[in-house]
Amino acid sequence: MFDVGVRLRYFAGLSTQIPFLDYLDVFVEDCVASYEARCPEHLMPLVVRQRKVVQTLIEGWQTSRDRVRLLRAAGRLSGLAGYMAVNLGDFPLARAYCVEAFTLAVAVEDSDLAAWVRGTESLCAYYAGDYRLALERAREGQIHAAGGPQAIRLAINGEARALGQLGDRDGVREAVGRAFDLAEDAELPEGMSPCISFGAYSLARIAANAATAHVGTGDTALVQSYAQTASSMPGADRSRWSDVLITLDVATALTAGADPDPEHSAALGVEALTRAGAAPIESIRQRGQELARRTAPWRTLPAVAELAEVTQTLPRGASR
Repeated sequence: MFDVGVRLRYFAGLSTQIPFLDYLDVFVEDCVASYEARCPEHLMPLVVRQRKVVQTLIEGWQTSRDRVRLLRAAGRLSGLAGYMAVNLGDFPLARAYCVEAFTLAVAVEDSDLAAWVRGTESLCAYYAGDYRLALERAREGQIHAAGGPQAIRLAINGEARALGQLGDRDGVREAVGRAFDLAEDAELPEGMSPCISFGAYSLARIAANAATAHVGTGDTALVQSYAQTASSMPGADRSRWSDVLITLDVATALTAGADPDPEHSAALGVEALTRAGAAPIESIRQRGQELARRTAPWRTLPAVAELAEVTQTLPRGASR
């Protein structure tokens, strides 16, 4: 598809023509839809190349209408690159692309894109271990979302998960409840919506994030309940990454409480990480290592020892 875009860009000449702008929209949507199948390490270089092509046009001349569309496409491409950099564990690069994407979103007054970028910055801060910044970015995003579709992602993926890591049980429950309330008034996709989507979260993805949020507060029963809800929705099993992450969340929850089950927890972890493959995304890598850390006190159990061995082979962050 990238080569088609290059040819269309050539025929556009000095003024960006509608076919090339339409192609950019299709390219972005294809990246979203195929992201998990193609993986960030393979897809991100194509996104970056396309972003460079768009930049050459931005530095030229267009009609005002075409220019707004071109800048919006550039912002979405930069946003995609930023999100993919998070999944590859390259947080400085992710931050840089997000700054660029947010600047472009503001320039074209695209509040949905601005809210989405703040959500991605929150995601970046979360996996970089800065949970207060993750919460701050999510709440900043809510200003731009204004109760729209992005408000769901910001509440459940941004606020709730950060609050969970900060140990704010009441805050987690409020943010989770708010996300589900917003979902009642929104048109949601079916199944497990793409994690990188510019649209609204599906109910399955909302529930999966709710499970993650409650892992942080040690509410095992709620983790299991939301995980079951997410997994049981039609089409949810089409996302291998989500399936692995849900399993890791349940496994981690089993290490908490008065009656932990480290053997079952570790066995679930080994099974999930095996399904994840040799180069899992950053979220899977981090949760696998967190599970290994939590089960370490029971390292004499064979399953726990196997989990420790499996997690030691995981690539470290941006080293990929």
